[in-house]
Amino acid sequence: MNGILNGTNMKEKTKTEQLKVTRNQKKKNKSSRKPLPKPPAKKNIDENYALFQTIFENAGFGIVLGNFEGKFLRANPTIAKMLGYSEKELLKLTVKDITHPHDFKTDQKLFNEVVSGKRTRYQIEKRYITKDGKIKHGKLTVSQVDNITGNVKYFIALIEDLTEHKQAIENLLSQQNLLVTLLDNIPDSIYFKDLNSRFIKVNKACAMKLGVSKPELLVGKTDADSFGSEHAANAFTDEQQIIKTGKPIIGKEEREDLPDGRTTWVSTTKMPLYDSDGKIVGTFGISRDITQIKESQDLVKESEQLYRSLFEGSDDGMFFTSEEIIIDCNQTVLDIFRCDRSFVVGHPPSDFSPEVQPDGRNSYESASDKIMKAYNGDPQRFYWQHKRPDGTLIDCEISLKPITISGRKIIQATMRDFTERIRSEKIRQALYEISEAAYTASDMSTLYKRIHEEIAKLMSVKNIYIALYDDKADIISFPYFIDEFDPPQSPKKPGKGLTEYIIRKGEACLITPQRDLELRKTGETELIGAPSAIWLGVPLKLGGKTIGVIVVQDYENEKAYGEEEEQILTFVSEQIAQVIERKRNSDAVKKYAEELKQLNATKDKFFSIIAHDLKNPFVTILGFSDLLLSDYAELSDEERKYYIEEMKKSADLSHNLLQNLLQWSRSQTGFIEFNPQQFNLHNIVHDNIELLKASAERKQIQIKHDLPDDLTLIADVDMINTIIRNLLTNAMKFTDKGGRVEITAVKQNGFVEIIVSDTGVGMSNSVRESLFKLDATHSTYGTENEAGTGLGLILCKEFVEKNGGTIKVESELSKGSKFIFTLPHSE
Repeated sequence: MNGILNGTNMKEKTKTEQLKVTRNQKKKNKSSRKPLPKPPAKKNIDENYALFQTIFENAGFGIVLGNFEGKFLRANPTIAKMLGYSEKELLKLTVKDITHPHDFKTDQKLFNEVVSGKRTRYQIEKRYITKDGKIKHGKLTVSQVDNITGNVKYFIALIEDLTEHKQAIENLLSQQNLLVTLLDNIPDSIYFKDLNSRFIKVNKACAMKLGVSKPELLVGKTDADSFGSEHAANAFTDEQQIIKTGKPIIGKEEREDLPDGRTTWVSTTKMPLYDSDGKIVGTFGISRDITQIKESQDLVKESEQLYRSLFEGSDDGMFFTSEEIIIDCNQTVLDIFRCDRSFVVGHPPSDFSPEVQPDGRNSYESASDKIMKAYNGDPQRFYWQHKRPDGTLIDCEISLKPITISGRKIIQATMRDFTERIRSEKIRQALYEISEAAYTASDMSTLYKRIHEEIAKLMSVKNIYIALYDDKADIISFPYFIDEFDPPQSPKKPGKGLTEYIIRKGEACLITPQRDLELRKTGETELIGAPSAIWLGVPLKLGGKTIGVIVVQDYENEKAYGEEEEQILTFVSEQIAQVIERKRNSDAVKKYAEELKQLNATKDKFFSIIAHDLKNPFVTILGFSDLLLSDYAELSDEERKYYIEEMKKSADLSHNLLQNLLQWSRSQTGFIEFNPQQFNLHNIVHDNIELLKASAERKQIQIKHDLPDDLTLIADVDMINTIIRNLLTNAMKFTDKGGRVEITAVKQNGFVEIIVSDTGVGMSNSVRESLFKLDATHSTYGTENEAGTGLGLILCKEFVEKNGGTIKVESELSKGSKFIFTLPHSE
């Protein structure tokens, strides 16, 4: 050890110099009672030094050699890296320089006891200060080191970096605190019960609801101690059924009779409570108060019974308002507005009125004023102009008067449409049919024909056409064209006809012969086709942009069209424009739906891989971490190290797997390319078996492979990893304890046929035929109730085919299964 402390200087001493040092030491210590140790041979010194040097330089923990003055003589790279110093910088420092001020006193006291001989070693956890001022946590072990004469002059310090361990513990405590905070602050009642339906834990909301000051006071009690006998009995029956069957109860509405005499309604969800071995040990539940909702439902039913029969049979439109909002209306109102109930109920009357009334008053202000007067006992009767969803204005007589229902004062309104009834009915019916056609027509040609038929009931439409303008192509087309004299028109470039005039102007125009002549004289238009006695054109608009024109014309009657016909045609144009817009939107929705379908499929596959492939390694990590947490004090250092190493191994493998999965997900969204390359199949299979080794051992399943070391393939490595992991996991899932899973490979015509076989339960023909169908995913629980998604094999098929191979399955019930896939062979 003396040679080690003196570094390479000892290696440079000659044998004579070593003997000289030994003689001097013997003379110096002649009076010592203890005989001096025999000097080691130079060969042993060199070998020991080389061994120490290797350990010193490559140890995964920090090692520092120093003297009793606190001076560092040697420091290995690990401690230098941990503290952010170079080795040279570190040797210029002392223990105090790198120790947290709050920990130095304790460390110094123990160190002094080593120096004084009171102890030979000590071990503490302390904080270190890095070069950049950060704090590192470490476990320090300090021991005496004798020199060659047997005198204690040096110390060796071993430092294990605990920073990440400390942070992990802090994170765990933080998560536990968040969970407790959630439990204590959520307004819903949360409770846990044992097999006898006795409370073992409740949250504060539950305790408060049951009139108990502390949740702990409910522990050991049952619902019978807090609720009426009926509810307590029903709850007990439900919970025992859950314990017996393992099936949860979701969203059950229950009536509760509380100790203070209140009756409440709750929506309750209860589930089985499992222990770490998967055994049901009780139940847990969440109850949300829905009393107000139930009361509201009862009020609605009561209100419905009181006035439904009264106003549904009325020929007048009737609606009821409360706080200036319409709360109900009869069918007559809906008929007048030509809308569904959602347009009226829940809105103020001003929402279906023009912004300004004919008297110049703002509709909202005027309606509010009249409703308030009626509410204060002053009945109102007045003229009012309403507006339908299509924008058509309606002249109505409105009456308002206050009524009281179940102690609640509301306003009853009666409306009468006093427009010419016959004409109004004809127009209403025609426009309704047009609107209905706009929503039900299978294609545009059918819609145009239906519109023509309905308009013909209201005006002369022997000559009608619809023109659509494509501004990108600068082309006018005529999808519907009926005329007494002119033949159907072919698509053309815009000219100077009346059609193009409406497109440019963007407004409806009634063109008389005189007006037509004026437009031609000014050069605005040119005569195209036979001249008409009257011509009416209305633009088709989308978002304020003119996309076409609907035109009617009469060659004989110059009075065939007027303002009313223009309004009707304006409504028709809006319907056509809406259909065109819906068609465009429908096409866009179909496109987006297909894209969304693909994105959802990609998402589902990605989550399936995570659930399918990452479960087993994390079970290993969780298992060993649980053992460390529960049995830490009883475990030896070797056992702890073994558990940590196994956890680290599983974590590394899982991390690599996660990286692969993330790369795959990027490839599905087009961010990464398919990357085939040459690789060794033996290594890939070996790594995946190691990844699943812990799961196989738990199920006592042997996984074997008989693959040559030099068998190489050409494929995407990430995809092949996923294929093999899925097939191995699937085989283990359906194999009983003590079973066997094998992987073999055979070269065939430039391909390698890889077979994953098991001695498991096998499958029926119907199951086998649906394995690789995306629209018929098949998921079955394993021999130990292992869950699955049914997508793993679909992913395997997709990846195999992506790499130019094929996949098939051979299986019989109770005789195991063989999954056989091919991949290109690298010669």
